[in-house]
Amino acid sequence: MKTAFTRMTGIKYPVIGAPMFLISYEELVIAVTEAGGLGTFPLPNYLGLEELKQALVNIKRATAKPIGVNIQLHGRYPWKEQLAACLDAGVKCYISALGDPRLIVDDVHVNGGVVLACVMSLEQARKAADKGVDGLIAIGSGAGGHGGTISTMVLVPYLAKHTGLPVIASGGIATGEQMAAALSLGACAVEIGTRLIATPEARAKQAYKKAVIKAGPQQIIYTDRITGTHSNWLAESIAEIIDKPDLNQREFWRDIWSAGQSVAQVESIKPAGEVIHEIINDCRNTIMKLQQFL
Repeated sequence: MKTAFTRMTGIKYPVIGAPMFLISYEELVIAVTEAGGLGTFPLPNYLGLEELKQALVNIKRATAKPIGVNIQLHGRYPWKEQLAACLDAGVKCYISALGDPRLIVDDVHVNGGVVLACVMSLEQARKAADKGVDGLIAIGSGAGGHGGTISTMVLVPYLAKHTGLPVIASGGIATGEQMAAALSLGACAVEIGTRLIATPEARAKQAYKKAVIKAGPQQIIYTDRITGTHSNWLAESIAEIIDKPDLNQREFWRDIWSAGQSVAQVESIKPAGEVIHEIINDCRNTIMKLQQFL
């Protein structure tokens, strides 16, 4: 299953395991990567530079395949030191969500890597394109965490048409059928997040994983009361705190649970590798089934 994204990154399947805060660590990165996808993690998951370097060593020992990191290009993060550590470890894919991706584009390109920018609108996409990124992650409505307001099914072809850059679909995707739909609309890959929370490799509490399985899309609350930016959360985890006036000044990260509307498709806890293979196989089968209508 070759696309612009697999050729650009050197991975087997056009699937990214989303970099999830306090969930995506070495175990999940390795499992997704070994299954043929692109395992990723957010650099702030590791509290210090030495901890990050050790994690990169552990990953490199377990897999020789490409991985990705989500780098926060913001003044309060030691991103320069983090970038240097990742480049030294041979990380090839960098996902930019905060700050100016132009700060890292040259260094990443010199080392043979690619930079992807998370965007939720055409305005953001054009700004990212002007800064030299190699591709866009289109975060549509229903995505876990900081989701946008435009349907992924609309946002993907819209950005592809108006930027000419490879577009990765993110938001509301947890099955091979949904992956096939995204690819048919012009996506060169999909990003899977919520579905991977319910895996043994995810460092989420067991209660969190069970809540993802139990929830339906109506239990996902889109609000800016948690971080100041509109995001999607599991209703049961924020019910008691959402109306507190001092919420933005307190840290609840291990007690509040982010998830996307694709909880509707999560029915059990399965190994991450099994999830990736299931999505790829179902995507292929869906494409074959659709041929009967042509």
